[in-house]
Amino acid sequence: MKINKRTRRSKLEAQSSKIKAVRPPNFKLQTLNFELPRSASGFTLMETIVAVLMSGIMLPALLTGVAFAFSGMQANRENLRATQIVLQRMEAIRLAPYNTLQDPAAYPTNSTEYYSPSGQASGKGGTAYTVTYNWAPGPLSLPPSYRTNVVLVTVTASWNSGHVQRARSMQSYVARYGIQRYVSAN
Repeated sequence: MKINKRTRRSKLEAQSSKIKAVRPPNFKLQTLNFELPRSASGFTLMETIVAVLMSGIMLPALLTGVAFAFSGMQANRENLRATQIVLQRMEAIRLAPYNTLQDPAAYPTNSTEYYSPSGQASGKGGTAYTVTYNWAPGPLSLPPSYRTNVVLVTVTASWNSGHVQRARSMQSYVARYGIQRYVSAN
């Protein structure tokens, strides 16, 4: 059963006339013109290149700044620990009897302290501080009788922070009978 072209065409015309009858008279078939909003469109090649160049400059600068901040924080921690070590030694000297200040057994001239004394046994003590202790006779500006009863004590902590040698020092006069008598002359 062959359908010739003429019968097929007549059947299609009959169907289209039925559709026209159902359709309202002012109805037009239009293609939809859908346009993406500007915000949904992609970046141009030039915008992408500029963004990559800016990222290439800003990210290394940011990482350098963060590394510098961490190294500065570490240096401040080491400095604070050195100050703590020196102050601890000076307080021990302040409380010690005068005759032990010049005794090397009581106050050795050199010793080593660590950033973390509790981690020293396991090898994780951190920065090593070399602590030196020196004493000298009193200043020449004092009368000779006082000069023999006063010493100038200096405690210094030195350490390596990265490739830089750092040091903190503190000095104090220590009198045989207390400093009050020499200051107030009573």
